[in-house]
Amino acid sequence: MMPTIVVVGTTMVIFALKAFDVVYVMTAGNYNTDILARRMYSELYNAGNYANASALAVVLLLAVVPVLIFNLRQFRAVEARR
Repeated sequence: MMPTIVVVGTTMVIFALKAFDVVYVMTAGNYNTDILARRMYSELYNAGNYANASALAVVLLLAVVPVLIFNLRQFRAVEARR
């Protein structure tokens, strides 16, 4: 049961980090609902600040990669037990 809980938990973390579409459609970042992906979009297209946008993209990537690696290890461990 624990591997399933871990996989679902890591998947939820990934989806939380990629919640750009919900925030953009619902509030467009207003009312203190700004998230990292939305800020990256705003820096790139609204402000034209490519350096900040690429730095935010790297931070978002670095936040997601460890979760993905952990998730892949869990998948492999579950497959090895079968």
